[in-house]
Amino acid sequence: MDSQDFISSGIIELYMAGIATEQEVRELEAAMAQFPEVAAQVETYRRNMEAYIEMQGIDPQPGIKTSLFSKINNEPNLQEEAFASDEELQPSKVVSMQETKSLSWKWIATVAAVLLIGSLILNYVFFNRYKLFREYKDKYESLLLSQNSILSKSNLYKSRLEQMQESMEIIQDPKVLKVPMPGTKAFPEALATVFWNPSSQQVYLKVNKLPEPAADKQYQLWAIVDGKPVDMGVFEMGDTASLLQKMKVTGKAQMFAVTLEKKGGAASPTMEQMYVAGKIPG
Repeated sequence: MDSQDFISSGIIELYMAGIATEQEVRELEAAMAQFPEVAAQVETYRRNMEAYIEMQGIDPQPGIKTSLFSKINNEPNLQEEAFASDEELQPSKVVSMQETKSLSWKWIATVAAVLLIGSLILNYVFFNRYKLFREYKDKYESLLLSQNSILSKSNLYKSRLEQMQESMEIIQDPKVLKVPMPGTKAFPEALATVFWNPSSQQVYLKVNKLPEPAADKQYQLWAIVDGKPVDMGVFEMGDTASLLQKMKVTGKAQMFAVTLEKKGGAASPTMEQMYVAGKIPG
């Protein structure tokens, strides 16, 4: 157990009441040596008990001391004083009241001890139930986290499947033109493909093979229209590159090309960084 477990378990109260088992005493003394906060709690409990007992103490009335010394000094006259007036016998009544108060104090102390033991038992029971509840709570949270992770992956796979189905429909559409873009002389192993629907003017890009760019770089697609490059947008790499990516629309084009630009794209292509290019068939 950690320090907080010892403080809230009720073992300290059992220890101070003198009813802790030997095992509990050993465990608590070891915890006091290991955890300063446990030792401080034990000391605080001890001071509180002493303060409570001192608070319940009863100071004798001022006249009792005077009466006792008077009787000791006049011991030979005790028999004569047997017939003294009722006022002179008042100290004996005070002693009787003290005895009554002493009995009341013992009764209060007994009730307090019973209540203390009952409180300790309840603390012990509720502490064990709290530990059991915490174990079940941790297991529930672990299962909930696992379920959320599975659900998240399931949604991801579902989204990917829908994207693949959409890609297949686009590729198989007879209106869509397939424009292969092989690598240039500087990058002969690069390869990408454009799928263009002249009717809807929609353009889709499929990355077949392009190296991952630096963190501050990004690939950009261009349409060559009447000999001039037209920006078709930047696109992502990684897992997204394996699917068709929707680019900007164009009404007409003679060819398409991909260059590597600064992240976010450029206003005009960097020709020495052209990785792939391909003419539209026909």
